[in-house]
Amino acid sequence: MAYLERRDNCVRVCWRLGGGSGPMQRAPFYGEPDAAEELAGRAKKLVEAHRGRITRDEVMREILAVEDPAHEGVPLLRDWVETWLKARTPADPENLDENDIQPSTLDWYRTVLTSWVVPYLGHKRLTEINEETIKEWVAVLRTARVYRRKNSPEGRLISGNSVRRAHTLLHMVLGSAVPKYLKVNPAARPAGAGRHRVGLPKQKPFEGMYLRPWEHERIHAACPPEIADLWFVLIRTGLRLGEILVLRPVDVTVEGNAPEIRVTRALKARGVIGEPKSRTSRRVVTVSSEVAAVLARRCKGLRAQDLIFPSPMGKVWSKHNLRNRFFLPAVAEAMRCADHPPAAPPRGPRGPARRLRINEVSTCDCPGVLRRRPRIHDTRHTHASDCILVGRMLPIEVQHRLGHATVIITLTVYSHLWDGVERERLDEMEQRARAVDLPGPPADPDLAGEALVDPGVDGDGVDDEEDEEDDEGGVIPVRPEPRRPSGPPPAALFMPPTPDGAGGR
Repeated sequence: MAYLERRDNCVRVCWRLGGGSGPMQRAPFYGEPDAAEELAGRAKKLVEAHRGRITRDEVMREILAVEDPAHEGVPLLRDWVETWLKARTPADPENLDENDIQPSTLDWYRTVLTSWVVPYLGHKRLTEINEETIKEWVAVLRTARVYRRKNSPEGRLISGNSVRRAHTLLHMVLGSAVPKYLKVNPAARPAGAGRHRVGLPKQKPFEGMYLRPWEHERIHAACPPEIADLWFVLIRTGLRLGEILVLRPVDVTVEGNAPEIRVTRALKARGVIGEPKSRTSRRVVTVSSEVAAVLARRCKGLRAQDLIFPSPMGKVWSKHNLRNRFFLPAVAEAMRCADHPPAAPPRGPRGPARRLRINEVSTCDCPGVLRRRPRIHDTRHTHASDCILVGRMLPIEVQHRLGHATVIITLTVYSHLWDGVERERLDEMEQRARAVDLPGPPADPDLAGEALVDPGVDGDGVDDEEDEEDDEGGVIPVRPEPRRPSGPPPAALFMPPTPDGAGGR
C-alpha cells in the first residue's frame, strides 16, 4: 500500500489516498540518513494502519508534531469522543434521573464509536472533518467486513443499519462541538440537500415473522421443560425477552378478574438488571386466564423477589445460552418430521454418535412440520399482529401493550394490518343492524299510513270505558289526524305568481 522512495537528501513515503485510485500523497523526511529512515518507517506504518485513508499533512503532523495554526487549540476527534461520553455518564448509576442515559446504552455508544468512528476519523481535528471526509468514511464502512472466523474467513459485510447508527452517533458527537469549535455540524443535512448525499444505505424496514397458531404450538411442543412456559408466556404477552427473564412474583397479579404483569425492570447487556428500554416501557400488561394460570403455578412457593423464569442454575438467564442451547435446538426439532427424519450423523471410530446439529432438519413436504426459523423476538411481533387482526385493538392500545416509545413506531411497523379492519367492522355493523327485529309496514295496503291501537285506548293512550269496542275484540284501525307544522309557513308556499300566471311552486 505504502512504499519508501530514497533520494539524495531525503526519504519520502508514497501512497494513494484511500488505498485505491485516490490522489498521490508524498511525505518527505530530511536530515541524517538514519534519522530520516526511522521517521519514514514510522510514517509508513501509520499510513498502513489507516489503510491509506490519511493525508500528507496529517502524517507530517503525527510524525513531526507539526501544528497547523488554523487548527490550533482544536481537539482531535478521539479526544472529543471521550469528553462527550464523560459528559453523558450519570453521576449516580444506581439512582438514574429520567434524563440520564442508561449505562447499557452508554456502553453501546462507546462500542460503536471505538469500533467504527475513532479508528478511521479519530486522528483528525474537529475542524478537519467535512462532508467529503464523512462521505469517504461511509464508503469505507460499507465495504467493511465483520464476524471473520476460522470457518468463514471472509466474514460478512456490515449491515446498512449499523452504518446508519454509526453516522447518527458521529452526528451527535460533532453536534456537541457547535459552536465552541465548529460553526456548523458537518454531519448534518443542509436544507434542501438530498438524504443520501454522503452515501448512507437505505434503511431496511422491520421484517418480523408472524407465526401461525400451529407453528408456535409446534415449537412449544418441542421446547424442553426449562423454556416451555417461557415460550408460552412470550407468545401470549408480547413482552421483550429481557423483561420476562427478570420477572418476580411481586411484579404479577394472578388472582381476581384482572390478572396483569407490571414491567418495572429489564435485563441489559452483560447481565446487568436495569430500567426498561424507555419511559413507556414501564407499563402494565393485562394477561389471559391461561397465562395467569401458568404464572400462578410458577409463583407457587416463591418469595416476592425470586425469579419466575430462572435458568437451570437458579440464576438469571444468559440470553446467549438461552438461544443457542435451548431455543435453537427446539426450533430444529420442530423442523424434523417423524416419518422423514434427517440422515443420522456418522459415527466415529469410538464413542457414541454425536447429536443432530441445528441445521440438520427434514426436507419433506409433510404437513405440520415447521419450515421457517423464527427468532425469539418474533413472539412479540406475532402477539402484536394477533392483537390487531383478532383482538381488533386500536393503535394506541397496541402501543401501550408493547411499550413502544411513540405510536408512530407502532404504525410504522404494523400499519398494513389495519387496512381491512375498518371494512370488517363496517360489515359487522351492517350485519348486526339487519339482525335487529324492526317493525315493518302493514300487510294490508289499505291500512297504509294508519296507526294500530288497542280497543278501549284513545290516541292519547288512556283507557276509556265509553269507547266503542269491536265485536270480535280485534284491532280497530283509526286514521290519525294530520299534524299542522308549527312555526311560520315556508316562504316557498307564498311566492308571488310568475309573469306567465304559473304559481310559485
